[in-house]
Amino acid sequence: MKRKLMLGLLLGLLCLTAKAGEHHACKRWGQNGHRIVAQIAYDNLSEKVKKKVDEALGDEYLAQVATWPDFIRSETSWDFTKPWHYITIDPDKTVEEVMQEAAGNNSIDNVLEAIALMQGILQDNKADIQMMEDMMAKNNVESLNGSLETTALAFLIHFIGDVHQPMHVGKNEDLGGNKISVLFFDDRSNLHSVWDQGMIENEGLDFKTFSGFIDKHHRNRKQEWENAVPVTWAEESVAHREDIYNTLYNNTDRDSGLPSMSYNYQHDFIPVVEERLAAAGYRAAAVLEELY
Repeated sequence: MKRKLMLGLLLGLLCLTAKAGEHHACKRWGQNGHRIVAQIAYDNLSEKVKKKVDEALGDEYLAQVATWPDFIRSETSWDFTKPWHYITIDPDKTVEEVMQEAAGNNSIDNVLEAIALMQGILQDNKADIQMMEDMMAKNNVESLNGSLETTALAFLIHFIGDVHQPMHVGKNEDLGGNKISVLFFDDRSNLHSVWDQGMIENEGLDFKTFSGFIDKHHRNRKQEWENAVPVTWAEESVAHREDIYNTLYNNTDRDSGLPSMSYNYQHDFIPVVEERLAAAGYRAAAVLEELY
């Protein structure tokens, strides 16, 4: 399994160096986006909880396992976890209404339910542990490094990052922006990819440097953010999502008619990206403090 984690890190490097137009296969809150969330979370843990997290992860780092849930999406046996990375909130629905509808199903249907499942596992909730073990046995998959705790921890930190990415709380009609073609610095992409990784990678910073900058810029909002509940996290993403859609065609390419995103777009929206990464990191730290 360690080999798989190292391959995941290598995949992230390949995504960063891919030629223009080839980055669609690298869609996610960015490898670096998830590492940034995990690093902010880890840096804001108490020494007591850091020690417990380190013991749970063994030879791995929290920022390292944070990308594992995306890496395993290339394995069809893990397909049952794909709906766990997002939640669809159409304009005629609220987050609470969608969650109430999902509660009637005996399954994990979205990222908020997945977060709750992982919290339950880490709290030693027998029903949640049994549910996860049954799903893994049915699909013939193994725990990360042979540990259900490590698996749940990796999923938890990843999913907290996902729900803070506005396009992961998307509309069904365009699959969270995946069906909306755009030009990002003249390269053809889609709206989801721009928000998953395009703007983050355009900053040209490694994840540790970026997480340090973000933490310094937003520390004054830590207490405000960490007290919010998961439904609120998703509601915030919906609000940001609507801002994204409302400004989508402010600048268009003359030839293709596609939304054109470059320096102005980066200038206007990278503060939102940083804000969401910071909120995710602080909230993940608060969740881990409560669990451990």
